[in-house]
Amino acid sequence: MRKYIIASHGELAKGMKDTLQLFDRDLKNVEVVTAYMEKTTDIETQIQTALSEIQQDDQCIIFTDLYGGSVNQKIALSTQKMENVFVIAGFNLPIILESVLSTEPISQAYINNLLKKGREGLQQVCLEQKVDNDDQDFFE
Repeated sequence: MRKYIIASHGELAKGMKDTLQLFDRDLKNVEVVTAYMEKTTDIETQIQTALSEIQQDDQCIIFTDLYGGSVNQKIALSTQKMENVFVIAGFNLPIILESVLSTEPISQAYINNLLKKGREGLQQVCLEQKVDNDDQDFFE
């Protein structure tokens, strides 16, 4: 089974899952870790609980908010011996949406392609001075 964990400082991960549910209401395979919130369990317990749900035959991608941040560090250390788990830092909506909606098997090649698509999703939007608001073709 494909599984996903979105982990962040604060409630960014929860907000990302809420947004994903606009595209796919049934996200039973997506867990969130919200670190350093007063009303949540400590991060180590949240991580261990989420990781305990991953079976040997599962494939899992964990998205963390900030490369080198404390959330990313704790997850990287906790998953370093888990060959079926891939950790991606610096997530955005396009990369998570692409992954969650995909049925392609998760492999290193898949992760590399996913990262490429995530980077391509970051673009500056520059519109011409005179834009016809009825014409959607100005997005190239």
